[in-house]
Amino acid sequence: DANYRFYVERRMPGGSPHNLEGRQQVKIHYHKLWMQPLLAARWSVLQSVLNIAPTDKVCMVGVGFGWGVDAVIAETDAAVIGIDISQYIADEQQANTEETELRAEVSAVGLDPDTGHGLEVMNFIFDGQPRSNVIVLQEDAKTGQSRTKIRGELGGNPSVVVYEDIIDDDWADQDIIDARNGGNGFGGQQRLIFLYTQTQARTFQNLFDLLNALQGTPSEVISADGQVHLT
Repeated sequence: DANYRFYVERRMPGGSPHNLEGRQQVKIHYHKLWMQPLLAARWSVLQSVLNIAPTDKVCMVGVGFGWGVDAVIAETDAAVIGIDISQYIADEQQANTEETELRAEVSAVGLDPDTGHGLEVMNFIFDGQPRSNVIVLQEDAKTGQSRTKIRGELGGNPSVVVYEDIIDDDWADQDIIDARNGGNGFGGQQRLIFLYTQTQARTFQNLFDLLNALQGTPSEVISADGQVHLT
């Protein structure tokens, strides 16, 4: 959550208030107002490269609250399910809204979320709806039991498995192999697509070579802007 930081007042009608009275602007983190349009724009580009078909069944791995699932459905009209192992996601996705966290962000800069400009900010950043529009299964696809649950939700094996930019430098090679093998366990006929942000320690080509040294379905690696697509 701390990796995401979005200053919202400059995006409000009229832009930032002229007098901040020495305070910081209100910022949000991993919240819908920021993440939904970001992922919608991303998948508008990626779909033009990946060409996922309306007839595909798609399993997306590491989707958080499923805003990327919303974006893929909108772009492809395919059947899509998201999975994520986070207990936080599982607890919050349908039961709670973002209200408590957003009120805390408004209060943190000295505004009252119930009156004046603080209330204006709250009305801009909070839609009163649950965090998720979709069900995100708390699964990892690494076991037969987990894959059975995913098949049940999709109505069959996925034809496409997308890993949604979940790999970073904290992942060892074996972690990546284990995640890939889970996706490869759906009958061996599906596309395996890794959305990835490269680092100095692991480039796009490094990841592609690691994945495709394994037996089974070949893996694709694509950058978040769609400019790199290794197949």
